[in-house]
Amino acid sequence: MKRSKALAGMFLFFAFVLMFSGSVFADGAQEFKNAFADGKFSGEIGSYFEYKANEASDTNTGWANAYLTFKYETLAWNNLQFGTRFFAHGQLYNEAQNSSDPFGADVESEFTLPELYLNYGFGDSSNVRAGRFDHKMVSHIDDAQSEGAYVQFKELENIELIAGFIKRFAEIDYDDGEDFGRTNDAQDLNSESTFGSGSSDTLIFLEGKYKPVENLTLNPFFMYHDDYANVVGLETSFNSQWDKYEIEYGGSVLYEYINAEIAGSDDANVFAIMPFVKKGPVKLDFCYSKFSDGSALNKPQWLADINNLVDQENADGLAGSEFFETRIKYSFEKLWLSYAFGIANYDTSSSVGNGFNDNEFQVGYKVTDSFDVNVRYFIVSYDDIANKDYNKVETLIKFKF
Repeated sequence: MKRSKALAGMFLFFAFVLMFSGSVFADGAQEFKNAFADGKFSGEIGSYFEYKANEASDTNTGWANAYLTFKYETLAWNNLQFGTRFFAHGQLYNEAQNSSDPFGADVESEFTLPELYLNYGFGDSSNVRAGRFDHKMVSHIDDAQSEGAYVQFKELENIELIAGFIKRFAEIDYDDGEDFGRTNDAQDLNSESTFGSGSSDTLIFLEGKYKPVENLTLNPFFMYHDDYANVVGLETSFNSQWDKYEIEYGGSVLYEYINAEIAGSDDANVFAIMPFVKKGPVKLDFCYSKFSDGSALNKPQWLADINNLVDQENADGLAGSEFFETRIKYSFEKLWLSYAFGIANYDTSSSVGNGFNDNEFQVGYKVTDSFDVNVRYFIVSYDDIANKDYNKVETLIKFKF
């Protein structure tokens, strides 16, 4: 109760501060003190709720939180900027029926700093960033937040180069509150429990983006984690329009070769093709992906998910897995609705059967430009395994400032 009251007080305090600070923002600072005094604030407050019903195994669980995140970034002074972001989760509801604590499983640390960095800009649009940062836009690395550094070079026409390294990573968002390193330092790059004995404490990554023509992007990438795994990959994206019928279409093709160096794992080949077509307010997406069988290391711990149409799959990367997913989405002014279906087959396992079906329904409504609501409902069933099918509902309410 005390934590909930304290979190509510923080919401009110920072909302008050931000209401009166927006009008003084500027694009740059002539003096060092002004870079901090006139820095930019932004943030989000919201609440997330989920309830998962598994009647056969009698393990129904539910939990809800309130969260606050805000970001502060100084103005540029001699091309140098400082930025930080704070994230706090507070428990509102928690129910565990014959199972472990559901809130604690996802929110391991209630107060975290997902971003804490120095950024130096050079050239017309390039930069170097070091510290804790959000790397979703610059790499294929999983979990969004990393500790390390990278340089983003964008001075050549139609070419972008990104090179960097990370030491540890975390996932920190509306329903996850990992601390960096996570439990027992499991997400430090030299964690023996996660990456095996003797793995390097540094992951090096290199990515490039090249547009040979207007509608085509080539995105080669390379990741090197000594004594664990190395990855060479290429993602090719394209889009175009059929003007006569006002149809937009395109997609992407992804290939990854994973050289496994950890004991007991073999090399892997991962392939995915993700086309889409859009006509007016209706968009149809597809995804087909295939993973190697046997003891292949299909998904290193730091490599991002590639199946993004359905959310609930737990078999991504299992031996011999093969996925087909589709989603249809209808958008109308402030309202959107979607239905996604996924089916997977993989080598039989005593814990996950040999396949599953996933149905996902979503409704989103944008009340204002800053305030929106989302509801999702899942129906998931597994083949050849008892007591694992479940239904699940999630709601997310958020306000950006």
